[in-house]
Amino acid sequence: MKKIAVGLALLASSNVYAADGLEKVRIGFPPAWSAVEAAIPFGDTLGFFKEEGLELEYVSVQGTAVLLPQVANGSVEFGIMSPDLSVIAAAKDEKFPIQFFYNFYPRNIFEITVLADSDIKTLADLKGKKMGVGALSWGNLPMSRLMLGDAGVTWMKDVQVMPVGVGPAAWQRMKSGSVDALNLPAPQNVMMEKDGTAIRRLPIPEEFANLFANGVATSEQLIQSNPELVERMGRAIAKSFVACATDTEKCVKAYWQVDPSSRPDAANEAKWVDTFSAVNDGTYNIIGLYDIKENFGQYNKADWEKFVQKLHEGEQISTTDFDVETLYTNRFIEGINNFDAEAVRKTVQQLPN
Repeated sequence: MKKIAVGLALLASSNVYAADGLEKVRIGFPPAWSAVEAAIPFGDTLGFFKEEGLELEYVSVQGTAVLLPQVANGSVEFGIMSPDLSVIAAAKDEKFPIQFFYNFYPRNIFEITVLADSDIKTLADLKGKKMGVGALSWGNLPMSRLMLGDAGVTWMKDVQVMPVGVGPAAWQRMKSGSVDALNLPAPQNVMMEKDGTAIRRLPIPEEFANLFANGVATSEQLIQSNPELVERMGRAIAKSFVACATDTEKCVKAYWQVDPSSRPDAANEAKWVDTFSAVNDGTYNIIGLYDIKENFGQYNKADWEKFVQKLHEGEQISTTDFDVETLYTNRFIEGINNFDAEAVRKTVQQLPN
């Protein structure tokens, strides 16, 4: 894959420039980058990051627990991650020196699925069962633990939680019966269905479905030393989302430019495009992206307070006596949204199919 780093990134200054004068920045995402998340790579191919003077290096890690300290120490400038672990650390007065500055997923995209013919109908029915998760380091797990707890299912006592990864290997674990359910992000479930596995999504209470999920975070040091860089990064991300939402088929096809090895043979190309287009479209429907017309990436303090309160109710944190506004910032939102969204859409519409 073009410009990829896997695992721990080396500590380096953000002020590193390529031969063409572009500022090199790393953006981390758990798990691996793929066409499941095609927006940022699409924006990269369309030149949105270059327009902001940036050259991306894609970093893949196994979970927020791995990515968060790398963002905090500056070895990865930007990380797309769940806020759960940051909140838990802040409640212990051990806050990581990072802030979320772009609301990447305004709604929860994690689902719990079972096979279509499973006798498991509700979250409560998971008592005595086995549930697979991507990795035990994934940042969504504290909220999943709380959600099951509210249904009367105690984590690692009433339900055995097992790391199964993602993709076909994870789906096979449920099909073979080695796990009874999977707790994975919605894109994985769309891919599983497209692969021919009939599944059913367990109902999730709206109070959990409405909580935001992953956001883009950076270090407090970078915000202080180079706020313009943070704004430029956020603006390129916003443009990328607008572009991908305009035409998800063109968006996922463009991923082949970033990772040529991802392109299937001609016989499977149409199926690949259909699958990943549906994955991105499904994600955008869940997070409400199609309904957002302005202030892309903005956070709401009340939503953070609800998030914190939920973790407190589930005994994931012992106190709410800390300032949630130290965890995120909206200071860049005006600058991030300083672009012509309609011009971005026209750029995509003029691309060949």
